[in-house]
Amino acid sequence: MDEKRPTTDVLTSATDADSGEGQVYMSKDEAHLASLGYKQEFYRHLGLFESWAATFSSMNFISGIPVLFGWIMYTGGPTPAFANWTMVGGLSTIVSLSMAEIAAAMPVAGGMGWICVVPGVQQGSTNFLLGAIEIAYPDATIVSQGWFAWLLTAIGMFFAMAPNIISQRVLRLYFRFATFIFFTLFLLFWIWFPVQTAMTGQFQSRAGVFNHFYNGINGGETQQASDAYTWVIGILFGAWVFYGYDASAHLAEETHDASVVVAKGMWISTLTAWVLSVPTLILILFCIQDFDGIISATYSNNWAEYLVQTIGSKGAVAILSILWIDSTCAAASCFMSAQRVTFAISRDGVLPFSKYFRKLSKNKIPVNAAFLVCGLSIAITCAVIGSSVAFSAIATIATNFSYLIPIVARHTVGRKSFTPAQWNLGRYSLPLGIVAGIYILFLFVVLLLPQLYPVTAVSVQIRPGSYYIVLTRQTTLNYAPICIGIVTIVSLVGWILPFGLGGRYWFKGPKKTIEMDESRQAVSMQQEKTTQ
Repeated sequence: MDEKRPTTDVLTSATDADSGEGQVYMSKDEAHLASLGYKQEFYRHLGLFESWAATFSSMNFISGIPVLFGWIMYTGGPTPAFANWTMVGGLSTIVSLSMAEIAAAMPVAGGMGWICVVPGVQQGSTNFLLGAIEIAYPDATIVSQGWFAWLLTAIGMFFAMAPNIISQRVLRLYFRFATFIFFTLFLLFWIWFPVQTAMTGQFQSRAGVFNHFYNGINGGETQQASDAYTWVIGILFGAWVFYGYDASAHLAEETHDASVVVAKGMWISTLTAWVLSVPTLILILFCIQDFDGIISATYSNNWAEYLVQTIGSKGAVAILSILWIDSTCAAASCFMSAQRVTFAISRDGVLPFSKYFRKLSKNKIPVNAAFLVCGLSIAITCAVIGSSVAFSAIATIATNFSYLIPIVARHTVGRKSFTPAQWNLGRYSLPLGIVAGIYILFLFVVLLLPQLYPVTAVSVQIRPGSYYIVLTRQTTLNYAPICIGIVTIVSLVGWILPFGLGGRYWFKGPKKTIEMDESRQAVSMQQEKTTQ
């Protein structure tokens, strides 16, 4: 397919077309973008499927459930797993509706919080691969080394970057491949797990799923965390998956009929993930064979133990290998969002060397932005050497809190100036915004809390007869408060630096990339279209 600007649905300015003076040709998407101050720079070849797939593959519950499955089993057990997942999915659907209304009115790439998501998702993918290696080669000591996990995660980052630097055609093919892999695993879960359980094992009782609580986050001699505390922090299990609604919005400038399609892509994908994931989780919980074996296993991800119990060692290696592919696809979707965000803030002159990072390739892809995201993600991944839970809360906090800002602004300082698009929430906008805001604030507080007790920052082993100190990944410190604090301090310092260096001196808000007369024409065309 020749990637040229579409010629359908073209609007012209109100000037005299016969004279040709001041004549401007714009599609309604270009006109809407121009009214926001930006010139059309990407190809618009994406539709509702890609908009839906962007968010759906970012959430990717078929890999998201296994990532923290072992963690939630000792952080509450089956009952909090089901309850928290169901609650978080419903509340997240409300957040997606609030975000969709904003995206419909302003269908432009942008946002924040995604730079921590990419390494977080890819780290989870790496743990699947490590689990497969541990099953196939139980005596391999290299698997327990932090540097090896970092290396695999860094390599996976290049795979995640690949579909985002070639062309939009490759990106479309990637979305189809990611969807195919997802539903392949989905069917395997729904068919293989219950059939094998019925043949060789037994299903959990109803009480074993819906009335089974376990407080296993206290590793010391005394109980430092109460049962109620364990219930609360178990919210991370669902929150880790149900975010990324704005992935659809980051493709807005590449999507046809963006104002409507992006909004639909955001909330439909979230609702789809919620509706499909709840029965899938129930099925998984009923297929548990040995709960104590799962919480006491020593795999990089104790989902590996669940698979060994349910479908055997060979089946476990197969599923874990496919999960690595699927989760890397999810990382690619998250990478796409981080890449588009990097482009958008560079277009507004926020980053150092913004002119370089906002450049597009001949295929209209922000390749330089992709290289920056990849480099930063690999550098951030170094934290995997110090903590096995370094990103689970960080990525969730950063992204969710970035949603709070536009939701609050829409109903406070922007209440009078915000112009709802054709797709909007009407009278339900404010109550849904309040619910979404309270939920996000609650998440922010909860996910800063320790996830395991006692809290250890660094685990050190001194090899007998050797002077070498080996850092391992078995630490329990939740690095989220530290990382969020560092980012906050750096941002504040960068804003208030004296001598003209701080952002308060040179950042004047979003930069217009289209001439003012064209922008005004676009506004008039949009108004004309609305009144017709």
